[in-house]
Amino acid sequence: MAKPRFRDLYFGKSDSKNELAGDRDEFIRSFVDLNQITDDVVSGDKTLILGPKGTGKSALAWFLEASQSEHDYLCTVQDASNLPLADIPRLETGQAAGTDRTVAAWKFILLCNYLALLLKDQGCRLPNRNEIDRVTRLLRGYGLIGDTSGRAILDISKTTIEIPIPKVGTIYRRERQAKLNIYSLLPYLEEWAANARSGNRHMLLLDGLDSIFLNDEKYDESLASMVQAAYSINQRLSGEGATGSIVLLLRHDVFNRVSLMLPDSQKMRDDFAVELDWRVLSGAAGVSAPLLRLVNGKAARAMGIDSVDVLSYFPKNIHIGGGNGNAQRSFDRLQYLLNLTRHTPRDLLRLFDEIRKVEASGAFPESNEVLRSDVIREGVLQYATKYFTGAIRNEFAGYENGTQEAQRALDALQGLPHQTFDRSVFAKKLQEGGEERGEVVDRLLKLLFFAGAIGNKVAIPGGSYLQFYHRRDDSEVHLKGNFILHNALCHAWNVPFST
Repeated sequence: MAKPRFRDLYFGKSDSKNELAGDRDEFIRSFVDLNQITDDVVSGDKTLILGPKGTGKSALAWFLEASQSEHDYLCTVQDASNLPLADIPRLETGQAAGTDRTVAAWKFILLCNYLALLLKDQGCRLPNRNEIDRVTRLLRGYGLIGDTSGRAILDISKTTIEIPIPKVGTIYRRERQAKLNIYSLLPYLEEWAANARSGNRHMLLLDGLDSIFLNDEKYDESLASMVQAAYSINQRLSGEGATGSIVLLLRHDVFNRVSLMLPDSQKMRDDFAVELDWRVLSGAAGVSAPLLRLVNGKAARAMGIDSVDVLSYFPKNIHIGGGNGNAQRSFDRLQYLLNLTRHTPRDLLRLFDEIRKVEASGAFPESNEVLRSDVIREGVLQYATKYFTGAIRNEFAGYENGTQEAQRALDALQGLPHQTFDRSVFAKKLQEGGEERGEVVDRLLKLLFFAGAIGNKVAIPGGSYLQFYHRRDDSEVHLKGNFILHNALCHAWNVPFST
């Protein structure tokens, strides 16, 4: 078969849910399973999916849901961004306020939705099924099951939910009151879930946690309690040979932040977590890195062919600069392309797709087997201005200090005189925008660093090296010394590059 044209390759969409909605079969066919993670999730061996934003956590969840009809499992994906996380600690469970109450509230929310999933399986054998049907109907009436559960929690956060106990029967024989509150109901919900039996596996996947602001401390108690609740439920389900598990899809940096509140955080990570990290070998040996295997695999499967080498469409070395008396610089093609991203699948796929769009537009003469340099340059510019700047802006979503402060941070970066700068230069640009508080300067620099917009230029004997958060998860921003603006933002905002 002849080598496909670059314009005909498929690199997906920014949002896996949109990709699934557009063409389910195409989405399933082009999905790349990193190290067969899906098998570990379905079996219940892995219940905590960690990774930076844009690494495919949501794609994994939606792939499992979309392909369940072809396998012996049932799953549902719940969007946690609909939940008022900061209000969950106020949910009245019948306990005094505190961590135990917040964990109980999360257990209740998770078990309600897990039992609703079990009831969809007609072959699932549930103890006291009639009573489970009755209780779940009542909970659904409260709005605690389904897409509207977030609004329901907000409405009833100051009200104690009570479930009437039937006057006849032995299910609640040890109860003396006529109604059960959340705390009293929990042991029954756990028992029902743990004793369910079926030929199918069941998975409740909780997604949408990427939308939580990176450094917003008001969510920490709720998030830590959610992780603890899911861990406790999964231990019970696994210990009693139950049919499923609850799977959390969580930013690794968020998990790291709340792990100090979790006494078992290292056990959780060692035994039940898997990290979607595509960056291994993404430097000089990156041609065989998982990140490139993902891109090649997605493009090939979408075309229905055995393999595609996407890098082969690019010249081995890409030359930039050379105008206005400046020396031309040459970069290895992979190094050049990766340095325009944050080393995540989403970034790299979007970069290739913008270049593909330019090649398909007919605005330039058609390339031969290797893309024209003007097509690559225009595609990079389109990617930087249309996608990358928007992705950085999205990191400020929910920023508790307001959109005005966030906008000033971006304006300050956009007005930089050079790619390399220090704190004083950034502070001056903020001051020009009306922000003079020193603590704001440091706060915004940290946020921009963790968003991947800037990195540190660290001096060492005989030279320096660049430190970006997306290249090393354990990196801490150094507020003293030089910073460097991400290459894609230099392209987008026409900030002069460092030599």
